[in-house]
Amino acid sequence: MNWLKRPGLWLFAAGMLLSCVTARADEARIAVAAEAGHAEAQVSKVAARAPHILIFDPDGVMVGSHPNPVAANPSGAGPALARWLAEKKIAIFIAGDFGANLASALQERKILAVRASGPAAQAVNEVRR
Repeated sequence: MNWLKRPGLWLFAAGMLLSCVTARADEARIAVAAEAGHAEAQVSKVAARAPHILIFDPDGVMVGSHPNPVAANPSGAGPALARWLAEKKIAIFIAGDFGANLASALQERKILAVRASGPAAQAVNEVRR
């Protein structure tokens, strides 16, 4: 605990933590539950059953559009989608609303759930601010 009494070491440790957090934010891939497969599609009101999942890079450029791979699952769509998003290295997931199972599964995987509406690209830009 001696390092707590030394301001120089404390500032260094705080700076290292801040740079790690900043690096993580800079690398954050963003996924959006969307009604269609293009950047101007509306954010879907339902997350796990959305027709499409759009993927954006940290700069807000759409880099992928996928039909939702779990939308037709008879059960367990929320946890299955959270697993799929984690495999795609998604840090932030945007949708109109999140069911309890999906919200819990996202939290377990350290994926931030953000509620939004409107065009997907606009929602991504608002989250990036």
